[in-house]
Amino acid sequence: MRIIMKQIVMMSWQIAATTAVCLFFMQAAGAQTLSEDMHLDQVVVTGTRVPVLQESLATPVTVVGRETIEQSGNNALLPVLSQEVPGLFVNSRGILGYGVSGGAAGNISMRGVTGADGRVLMLIDGHPQYAPIYGHPIADAYIAGDAERVEVSRGASSVLYGSNAMGGAINIITRRPQEDGNQAHLRAMAGSYGSQQYQLTDSYKQDRLTVFGGASYTRTDGHRQNSAFESLSAMGKVGYELSDTWRVSSHVNLAKFYAENPGSEANPMVEGYADVLRGMSEISLDNRYDQFSGSLNLFYNWGNHFIDDGHNAVNPPQPYVFHSTDYMGGFNLYEAAQLFEGNTLTAGMDMLWYGGNAYRNPETEVYADHKKLYDVAGYLFMQQTLQRLSLNTGVRLDHHELYGNIWIPQAGVSYGINESFYVKLSATKGFRTPSMKDLYMFPPHNEELEPEENWNYDFTISKYFLDNRLSMELDLFYVDGDNMVEKVIEDGKPKNRNVVEYTNKGVDYSFKYRINNSWMLHGNYSYLHMEKPIVGSPRNQGYFGLQYRTDCLTVSSGVQVFDDLYLVTGANPVCEHAVLWNARVDYKWRPTINVFVKGENLLAQEYATMAETDITKVSFGSPFPMPRATFMAGVSIDL
Repeated sequence: MRIIMKQIVMMSWQIAATTAVCLFFMQAAGAQTLSEDMHLDQVVVTGTRVPVLQESLATPVTVVGRETIEQSGNNALLPVLSQEVPGLFVNSRGILGYGVSGGAAGNISMRGVTGADGRVLMLIDGHPQYAPIYGHPIADAYIAGDAERVEVSRGASSVLYGSNAMGGAINIITRRPQEDGNQAHLRAMAGSYGSQQYQLTDSYKQDRLTVFGGASYTRTDGHRQNSAFESLSAMGKVGYELSDTWRVSSHVNLAKFYAENPGSEANPMVEGYADVLRGMSEISLDNRYDQFSGSLNLFYNWGNHFIDDGHNAVNPPQPYVFHSTDYMGGFNLYEAAQLFEGNTLTAGMDMLWYGGNAYRNPETEVYADHKKLYDVAGYLFMQQTLQRLSLNTGVRLDHHELYGNIWIPQAGVSYGINESFYVKLSATKGFRTPSMKDLYMFPPHNEELEPEENWNYDFTISKYFLDNRLSMELDLFYVDGDNMVEKVIEDGKPKNRNVVEYTNKGVDYSFKYRINNSWMLHGNYSYLHMEKPIVGSPRNQGYFGLQYRTDCLTVSSGVQVFDDLYLVTGANPVCEHAVLWNARVDYKWRPTINVFVKGENLLAQEYATMAETDITKVSFGSPFPMPRATFMAGVSIDL
């Protein structure tokens, strides 16, 4: 069976490569309307802090728009990104939900750099979002209904965003009403394993005032015993135009979820759960003049976690539940000036303070006793456009309480051979300061750790064909990392050390082809060669989707494939591969009512994307099996 699956995967790569090569050299006539993610003049902010044309940006950025997010039908955001962004992979353990702590899923890997320890940075409207004690993102806190679009910077983004962006930055741009009046939307669905998802959004715009609110609820019994998940989130955002040049806005987000950990296949767990509350608040003051624009953003994030690691037949239950609280506050300040034609100079300053506490028995088992640290940084970023040539360069001076000054440079160039053909080259440095968990918590902790760093080199070609109905991007990348933290055994005891050097290299490829007004083909493929393999990063991965749309009917189908995904590394590695076919049908029953049905893993594949990797566990290498075919049906209503 595994040999057959391997052949299917390789056949998928061959078909994809043949299709890509044929399309790349096709030239024909017949202009059509582009989808929102295919515009030649796509504007992004993640690579520069200020809006710029995507093609003038030297570093590779993938934009996932509202249309794609809405069409997915997911309450969670990360599954959408895993399909749409080349080189990005997110592991899972069940039909819904990721959880935290031992046995948790939702690890983000990009180009072989894992976000489990905070090496891929999540942002909401440009400010960081992660659990500061542990350094990793909280996968269940990122809600699809809140996002207008997502900009994913593939490669180090530390010049603008500092620590934790050494593998890339995922910036969630939240929704803001664009049309006058009130618009409300409700979506409800139910399906396999008692799964239910509900989402309600409402937007209002009148004169200078904009208001957006959203709430979502998700639950499932889970496809395995003790794998239930339940999540409730709410978001509110208010903005007001003080004048034609000044705007103030405020944003609050709360997410509460309960996730059970069923354990691996060979080591099932009972009474394992995570009960988590995450909150985010921010207030921004923005200005926009003819030659100047900027923003001051104040933010505060917090979390409250109750975690029971569970137990099996061998080990007794813990007498106390693990409890941790954390916080992260700070500000982002920047101002961009267009001093002369084709030039934009951005100067910015960031300040961040973070901390928390963690304990099991508050008297005898304290891991972090109100620890707190701070980080302050300043940066300059310049973009100079000379006709078809765009030069990008930047530098950041980051001062951390423990490590002093860290210099981070970046440089790149984008050249338009013509209006639809661009060649880009960039070199960016990334870094990560060790998390509080690395420094202070649990037996491997080591207060003598130094910051991690890497260099990312990208050569990118982007091309539009067929009167801009077909867009393609090919990116060759090389990542050289040093000083990475790894747990080693010293004198029979585990200890964190800066011991790992690595090089990752590979290819990212993506395309979108608007065949006509009804048909669209899109996909991506990534090849990754890792000198030192890590868990959660497949050698080959891709997604290929086809959509057919009429006035009343939309049919979409996609195949996600991955090969040589490491579940366990070391002397006895364990790898996985799978071909996952998903499909969805939407029918507009009334002008304001859509009904839909969707299925995932329709080939009923047996597969896993994670395994138990702690060598102290009796089931070392045992996988967390994913469900076979699942189905959901629902209704979407414009109120």
